Parts: sequence; structure tokens; C-alpha cells
Amino acid sequence: MYCKRNIFRLLLAMAVTTLAFSSCKKFQGDVTVPAYIHLDRIDVVPQAQNAPSPEPGFYNSEIDAVQFIAYFEGDAAETNLGSFQLPCTVPVLNQGSMKYLRVYPVVKQNGVSSTRIYYIYYNYIELKNVSVTSDSVTNLGSFDSGKQQWYLQTNYKTRSQMRVLSEDYFEPTSFSSHFDSTVVWVSDDPEGACTGQGYGLVHLPDTVSVQNFYINDEFDIPNSTVYMEMNYQTDVTLYVNMIGFELNSDRHATSKGVAALRPTTGKGWRKVYINLTRTWSQFNYNQPFTVYFQAANTEGIDANVKIDNVKILSY
Repeated sequence: MYCKRNIFRLLLAMAVTTLAFSSCKKFQGDVTVPAYIHLDRIDVVPQAQNAPSPEPGFYNSEIDAVQFIAYFEGDAAETNLGSFQLPCTVPVLNQGSMKYLRVYPVVKQNGVSSTRIYYIYYNYIELKNVSVTSDSVTNLGSFDSGKQQWYLQTNYKTRSQMRVLSEDYFEPTSFSSHFDSTVVWVSDDPEGACTGQGYGLVHLPDTVSVQNFYINDEFDIPNSTVYMEMNYQTDVTLYVNMIGFELNSDRHATSKGVAALRPTTGKGWRKVYINLTRTWSQFNYNQPFTVYFQAANTEGIDANVKIDNVKILSY
């Protein structure tokens, strides 16, 4: 037993030592105190031309982290400074001038913190000639005096670079909804909406345990990269599912789960970026596919599900 304990302690010490050396980067040159770069948030704004949508709700976003890639003057290659949750103040183990600093918007894929990704439909931001000095902070972007924050702005890819397959903003100016009639179109409640004037509402009385509602569109597209964005409020667990076709002779349609969204009661509107690609791959990318939602009222309460700014995107 004594021998086993010593071996365990030795292995643990070796692991900690290895982690320490693999996690740190040596200071450059004679730098012994890091410089810092600081950023509070990233906003998504429409581009001047070729914007993918004129609807303000399209640009609602929740970028909660960033990845920094820097290229310093005189270096042979780029330096990945890492990914950081916003707001962040990041140590830089170098000083002088960066020829460029690229800032990649990072989001929670399927609403899960452990699966943060660079969101491919946002453009990365490239800042030129960013100077950093040892033991001082370089703020990035512009200063918002109202919120006392430093911020950058990005855009979606243009209409020539991406496709908007479906979109619903539930505004009075919209002509129709892509959802089935289970979703009540509330068009005149600006205080209750996420953005604009309206939203989609699904009500579950305490006697209803499960309520399904569907996007009516069938999606038949050549590219396998598909994401759905939406804002939501829900008193019950909300499941996102896909219906597609397996590889078999009778073309039998089956349903597969994509994501589960937890209740948000009392927490306001949430934004989610849902990866439909992985589930579509389980259908071997057979076309077409449809998307539907399942509200599970397991507690038997009088519940509401609200949705807004729903869109499905592909390259």
C-alpha cells in the first residue's frame, strides 16, 4: 500500500509538472512583465452593402467569448493568444507592435459552455498595428461611455457568402410565419418581445404534458453546414429535433434530437446557436429535412414558450 501511494504521488507530480510546462509560453526576449489587451464586448451590426437581411432582429447576438490571433513584427509565424470569455483582460508575453491582431467571435454551440466555437457566419475582426507595452493595458475598439465598455463590431457574412434558408421575426411588417398554427403570432407587445414589436407564443395549460410545433419549411440544400439561431424564453424544457430520411429502401422518415434548452423562467430572453449539421449527418445528409420543437411540461404547470428572431443559415 505504501509503495502504491508513492507511485501515485510521483505520477501526480509528473502530470502537474508536464501541465505547467505545456501550458506556459516563454517570455519573448528580455520581457519579464506581460503587456495586456482588454475587450468588453463584440456587437453584430449590418454591413453597408450586401447585408443578408434588412430586419433589425437578424443582428441580435450573444458573443460571449473571443479568440485572439496575433502576428508580431519580426516573428516567423502567428501567435495564438488563446480564447477568453468576455469581458477579458489578456496577458501578452511580448511587447512592441503587432502587424495585425485578429479577433474571432466565439459563441456557445447549442447553448453549452463547454462547446464554445468560432461562429463561421460572423466575420473575424482584424486590427492593424496594435502596440502593446509591458505592464500596461491596451484597450481594443471604441469606448461606450454609456455602458463604460470597450467594444468591437463585426458583421455576418454577405448574401453572396451565405444563405438564409428561413427567418421569422414576428413583426407587424412581416407577411407570414414559417411556423405552424400552434405558434400564436403576438405582433403588438414590444415590452414582451426580444426585439421589435412581436414574438411567437406557445401556451401549455397545466393539463398538457407535451406540445409539438413545427417549422413548415422542408430544407433541400447542397451544403452540409447548417445552423439555426433563435431567441427564446421557456417555462419548460424545450427540445429541438429534426425529421429526416434514413438510408433505406422505403424512405421512412425518422426523428432525432438536436438540443435540449432548459427553462429560463425569470431570466429573460436567451440566445442560442444550434448546430443542425451533426444531426443531419446521422441522416447521411439525405434531403429534405424539417425542424420541430417539443415543449415538455413534466411538472404540470401553466407554461409559456416564447420565440423570436428565428433563422436557419447555410453556406
